[in-house]
Amino acid sequence: MRWLFSLLLVLLCETGFAARLQVVASIYPMAEFCRAVGGDLVEVTQLVPEGTEPHDYEPSPQDLLKVGRAGVLVYNGVVDGWACQALESLGEQKPLGLEAGAGLMDLAGVLDPHVWVSPRLAVTQVTRVRDAFCRADGRHAEAYNKNCAAYVARLQGLDREYAGLTAASGRRAFATAHAAFGHLARDYGLTMLAVTGLSPEAEPTPADLQKVIGLVKRYGLRYVFFETLTSPRLAELVALEAGVKTGVLDPIEGVEAGSKCTYLDLQKRNLAALRLELQQ
Repeated sequence: MRWLFSLLLVLLCETGFAARLQVVASIYPMAEFCRAVGGDLVEVTQLVPEGTEPHDYEPSPQDLLKVGRAGVLVYNGVVDGWACQALESLGEQKPLGLEAGAGLMDLAGVLDPHVWVSPRLAVTQVTRVRDAFCRADGRHAEAYNKNCAAYVARLQGLDREYAGLTAASGRRAFATAHAAFGHLARDYGLTMLAVTGLSPEAEPTPADLQKVIGLVKRYGLRYVFFETLTSPRLAELVALEAGVKTGVLDPIEGVEAGSKCTYLDLQKRNLAALRLELQQ
């Protein structure tokens, strides 16, 4: 009878898995938002693997199969533009698609996809995830609304911390290797000095480097920040020439393989890093 009991357990587990809403998320922050809203009611598959820089990613045929089997596909837009193409290629078999960053990316006439870096904009993205889940799985709408409200409350707590940090400091500028913090800077009255543009692979010219080095000195900065998933080479070069230190400021595009950090953890680390730069 033991084998029969084991078989029943397997069948129950498979039934529970099938009952959950199948969600495919393009990149790490989208997957985090989906897990926060969905809880145990969803099964989230993240397409861009841990340790992979999203700008470098190309979906495989297996990824397209995962999208085709999903009930919902959540992507940000621009940084994961291949997700929209995957949806279109599936025709009538495509899942419900959510471009969580739609309409939020404009920054002084430039489309900056790093919407999630600002807690204020992350709130909008999370509520959009909730709406998509309610549409795809209306029987669990109450749970999705409850989970969303709890997570939004934590994002609003981050918002207050960022606002409090900048309000308490007379310093407003920070330097980073990758221009991924434009929305954060705008929302909290900061000035971002970036070595490269929106893509971390972009190579600055010698004149660009000299300009940033001069600005770091002029603003009296203490750090040049780099991120964990790309080379610190340019940040180290600028910091050396400017006579300052390097530090980590995470655009939260992804996490290193094996990391247990959450989006909220990484935001707390960013707050601590900016506090070192901004506080007098």
